[in-house]
Amino acid sequence: MKNLISSFVLSCFLSGTAVSAQTDCSKYYPVSDGAKFEHTLYGNRMNEEGKVVYSVTDDGGDSVLYTMEMFDKNGTQVGDSSYGMKCEENGVSIDFKSLMGSSRASHFDNMEVDITGNNIYIPNDLSVGQTLPDAEMEIAITGAPIAMKSFMRMYNRTVEGKESVTTPAGTFECFVISYDTDMRMGIKSTGKTKQWLAENIGMVKTEDYNKKGKLRSMSLLTAYER
Repeated sequence: MKNLISSFVLSCFLSGTAVSAQTDCSKYYPVSDGAKFEHTLYGNRMNEEGKVVYSVTDDGGDSVLYTMEMFDKNGTQVGDSSYGMKCEENGVSIDFKSLMGSSRASHFDNMEVDITGNNIYIPNDLSVGQTLPDAEMEIAITGAPIAMKSFMRMYNRTVEGKESVTTPAGTFECFVISYDTDMRMGIKSTGKTKQWLAENIGMVKTEDYNKKGKLRSMSLLTAYER
């Protein structure tokens, strides 16, 4: 149970650059109501561990509501949530509090959930060599059947370059964004993450490495419909 919740929280946090609002404020994610994006999750040996499906459930104005469903390798749903994305100056950011507020009802019954931190911001004017703002989140969950505190920080966020990436969903021209990570989810973990971001699509690929540079996990965009 605890491992499933930790995996779900991690997926939620890293999805901050995976989707965004259907408004003119977003260059990279102009998706429409009803659009769906499927990301397949792999372990360090490229063994499939599950999938995350993102769906646009509402749009309009300067924000949009998204739902995400997480499935294990057998196709069993192990988590779901909804959250808001909002326009910022020349970009978009994810609203962490709305994410955890919606997940509490279905996954944290009889628990208290408190979330603090600053949102992940993605500007429209990405360029190679650009430095992006840090982001961090702390979640405290108390009550039966478990109690846990998680902390995640993304820092040294940099646009490393541009690359073409091919996945089962197609071939995409992407900006490559890298950043260091500090996480506490029962145990402390540090590492580095690289993400490939395509215009009009969002996150295409993510690789997570430990502090020694060894690949821990990867996700790929495996299907989408707009």
